[in-house]
Amino acid sequence: MTEFKRNCKSFREDYACEIMTAEGLKDCTDCMFYEPISKKILLIKLGAMGDVVRTTPVLLGLKKKYGNNIHVTWLVKEESLPLLKNNPGINKILPYNQENIFRLKHEKFDVLINLDLEPSATLTANEVKADEKYGYYFNEDGHPSPFNKSAEYYLHRALSNHINKENRKTYQEMMFEIAELDYNKEIMFLDDYKAFKKIAEEFIEKNLRDNTKKIIGINVGSAGKWPSKAWHPDKIIEFVKKANDQYKIILLGGPEEKKLIPEIINRLNELEIKGIPSNNTDNSIEEFIQLLNVCDLVITGDSLAMHMSVALNKKVVSLFFCTPPWEIEPYNNIEKIQSPLLMENYYIDYLDEDLTKSISADEVLKKCQKQLQSSVFSKT
Repeated sequence: MTEFKRNCKSFREDYACEIMTAEGLKDCTDCMFYEPISKKILLIKLGAMGDVVRTTPVLLGLKKKYGNNIHVTWLVKEESLPLLKNNPGINKILPYNQENIFRLKHEKFDVLINLDLEPSATLTANEVKADEKYGYYFNEDGHPSPFNKSAEYYLHRALSNHINKENRKTYQEMMFEIAELDYNKEIMFLDDYKAFKKIAEEFIEKNLRDNTKKIIGINVGSAGKWPSKAWHPDKIIEFVKKANDQYKIILLGGPEEKKLIPEIINRLNELEIKGIPSNNTDNSIEEFIQLLNVCDLVITGDSLAMHMSVALNKKVVSLFFCTPPWEIEPYNNIEKIQSPLLMENYYIDYLDEDLTKSISADEVLKKCQKQLQSSVFSKT
């Protein structure tokens, strides 16, 4: 009689598992590598992209609570898939789409953890069958509600600017609290995409071949929702003028900075500061990660680039103009600079140029010098 052990961690739903293929087995009867799943867990964290990166420590917390034989499925938006690839704590990644929402209506889990408040996540959570449920569901009053008492604080923080301003818990601490996990500053994970290393090698060959200086990358942009998160171009130019003799500077950005980066470079050229390289703003996430790996230190606002740099264990100087620095877990590689105007501009959703100029180039340079004095010089 044919036997397939469907509760094994290695069992695949649509083709033979790698072990069965490698061992030449007909079925699971004689498999010596059978690992029964202890807990089948669904984690819903759709976005934003930076939040997806800084949610990855939860995976370590789940193993500590439920054991090494858990099976974790993560539901996430398509744009964030590269941020989770090759994460050893995830067994299955489901992109958020109609097919997978329909699938989750029929699949059974031991544990559901929904860390998002948006309807796309809470409505999905309503349909999931699970014995334990943590986080948020869609209430019949049209608003998110907590499955468990420990999830109340994060919801109240989201709904009240007063509580939000008084909060001093880090994002990771709050996610662990929602899931009722013990928090011990577990680290973030981000694959370094060595398969894309040629991108970094070509960039070094073209722009940094004869360089002996430590490399500072400046991420010049911010998420579109909060334009005041980004350092003002005038300050970036001032910093480059002060730091260019001591360090090699590169400018980094994404599609939203397609016009901004050439404008900064043109202004630097007018000041006779030439040869400042930049990345291709159309780079994929995987390629951008490789270019972050070129840097010894990254200067950035509160952004996806900040979270990725910290996860890659890069030295980081992060500037906070309108978002709370206390929610960022510092680990051991980030120096924070808070604008003196932050509290009066808390989470403003428009551009205030005076605000984005409120952190000086000298202050940032001092933080960079402090960070790089303690770092090991490497361009790998």
